[in-house]
Amino acid sequence: MKKLVPDPPVLCIAPGLSHDEAIRKAEEHLSKALGTITYLPVPASLKHQGMLSGVVLDMQICRALLTVALAKSTVAVPV
Repeated sequence: MKKLVPDPPVLCIAPGLSHDEAIRKAEEHLSKALGTITYLPVPASLKHQGMLSGVVLDMQICRALLTVALAKSTVAVPV
């Protein structure tokens, strides 16, 4: 039987990513998400759902990178 819902992506940070790099990357994703969300009308129309999905993904990546930055070692974080 075909699976209807895909498994959620997992963000794996390679060993060697410093906490400073993780925080910088998280800030980049958060800035991108916040910049994109300002272009969405309220309420979002169907044609803007793709933009909204992208913003949500960037915010999830940001949260994962911040989790890595606060961890004492490299971790795999579900996104």
